[in-house]
Amino acid sequence: MIIKDINLINFGKFNHQSVSLKPGLNIVYGENEAGKTTLHTFIRAMLFGLEKQRGKTSSKDLYTKYEPWDNPSNYQGMMRIETNGVTYRIERNFNKERKVFQVINEDTGKILSEEEIEELFAGLDEKCYYNTISISQLGSGTDKELEGILKNYAANIGSTKSMEIDIKKAFADLDEQKKQINREAKITEEDIIRKSILNTKEQLEISDAEQQGIITEIEGKQKELAGVEEKEKELSALDAKRLEELAKQNERKESLYQDVISITAEVEKNSATLVKVREHKEELKEQLMNRGIDSPETMDRVYNQVMNSTNLPIAFVVLMMASVGIGVGLLFGNMQRLYNPSVWMKPIMCFVVAFCFLLLTIFKYVFNRKQKTEKLTLLKELRQIMERLEAAKHEEVYTERQVERKKENLESVQSMIHIEEQKEFGLEDYSEPLKELEGEKRKVLDEISKAQWVLEQKKERDIEMEKRIEELNQREQTIQEAKIEIQALEKAKEEIEEIATEIRNSFGKRLNEKASAYMAAITNGKYTSLSIDEHLNISVEGKNSLISSHRLSKGTVEQIYMALRLAATDIIFEEDKKPILLDDTFAMYDNKRMGNTLRYMSQNMEQVIVFSCHTREKLLADKLGLNYNFIRL
Repeated sequence: MIIKDINLINFGKFNHQSVSLKPGLNIVYGENEAGKTTLHTFIRAMLFGLEKQRGKTSSKDLYTKYEPWDNPSNYQGMMRIETNGVTYRIERNFNKERKVFQVINEDTGKILSEEEIEELFAGLDEKCYYNTISISQLGSGTDKELEGILKNYAANIGSTKSMEIDIKKAFADLDEQKKQINREAKITEEDIIRKSILNTKEQLEISDAEQQGIITEIEGKQKELAGVEEKEKELSALDAKRLEELAKQNERKESLYQDVISITAEVEKNSATLVKVREHKEELKEQLMNRGIDSPETMDRVYNQVMNSTNLPIAFVVLMMASVGIGVGLLFGNMQRLYNPSVWMKPIMCFVVAFCFLLLTIFKYVFNRKQKTEKLTLLKELRQIMERLEAAKHEEVYTERQVERKKENLESVQSMIHIEEQKEFGLEDYSEPLKELEGEKRKVLDEISKAQWVLEQKKERDIEMEKRIEELNQREQTIQEAKIEIQALEKAKEEIEEIATEIRNSFGKRLNEKASAYMAAITNGKYTSLSIDEHLNISVEGKNSLISSHRLSKGTVEQIYMALRLAATDIIFEEDKKPILLDDTFAMYDNKRMGNTLRYMSQNMEQVIVFSCHTREKLLADKLGLNYNFIRL
């Protein structure tokens, strides 16, 4: 795998910063705070992601450290790699709210699935990355500390082909597990637990015998209760007849009481109606009396008088006829002097008087006729009042009879109620004996309930003791399992030691051979062989003898560390070559050793990326005439 180029779209201090890398040697130079560590971190983040931590550490984690100050949602980048001649583009958005990760085959334009991504990066995880292809200096520890680091690294890679297991730590963990098992299982309490189990079982047997006695007592009480209930049943059946008769009587009395209520309401209603009828009758009488009518006879007499009266004024007619007669008489008496006008004066005056009486007669006739009509109308209204008065009298009589009849019915019903209340039944009252039986029954039930409560309490205590026995048995089983587990841990230690020895005898040989080859190359033949013995002591072979690592300089120890990591990289990844990232790795190297290492890497490795804050690497590469790609930040 070769990293072709990277694009820090928005990462740390960089915004749209592109860096192109080439096969072979690449030297990335920058002064302090120029961004070398950011670039190195970006490569790792593009391969494995960048997660935000939680809790107190979240403010100091890498995610927060490199999160852009401006536009943090655009926290992303891109990196192109080449594997087996195929170019892939890795795209990531690191923002915790908008995470995006995808790998695209640029030759086909296809987005890789998760399975295809795993296959592409097979064998390369973050742990492996930090312990193989990403190499930094060991640090400024003492010689003894550096020797310990080398031993542990060699033991792990030589025994397990992995960075995941620390053999010494594994043994320490197994011993700690044994101590933990002893503490948790409390193996020393095994005898105490067994005695507790026996004592609890004896208590259960005693409790069982006591419960059997209580059960026998309860059964006796239940038989006694059955006898009381049977007797109660017999008396209840006898008393039921009396209660049935009483119920029927109560139903009849209730019906009669309802009748009393109903009849009383009707009496009150009719009485109220009678009062209203009488009041109405008196009002009608008063209206007639005010018009002088005190009886039907008076009404008939007045009516006949009006009907028999004439409308013609007789006096006026007589006077008119008399005036006419006088005038005619005067004319006939003076027939011989009719030619004399003075003779006509008196007859004309009589005729004029007769005409006046005619007019008066007509006027008086019309007036009398109108008065008669008005009197007849008034008499008609009075006759209607008279008729209503007669109707009121009849209604008064009817209502009085209704009231009397309802009162008679009421008295009859009240008499029937009295008869019902006086009735007596010949059936015996068993209510008192039944009360006594009920008290006796309640007493027996209380005794049964108390006995059952005591029984339940004992059963609950038994359940607790059974749980106690079960817990003790579980603890005893836990102790037995703990013993077996301790034996298994001892066996595991033996097997780990055997497996580690076996792997060292086979895989360890390959590690020694490859590490020796790298050691010879980067020391230019000064140390031709690197050896790791059965006690994990690391030595190099000089011209005349083996030299232990604790006798070597820090620079040489650094070279051994690099040789082991390069050898481990070859063994772990086999033919799938990976880029080697060196982060200030040559700080403890002298120029000669660094030159040998740079020459070997540039000529024999697919891609090497050197991060440095010094120009030593560039100057030395120029001096040695090495081909390299220089990147200044």
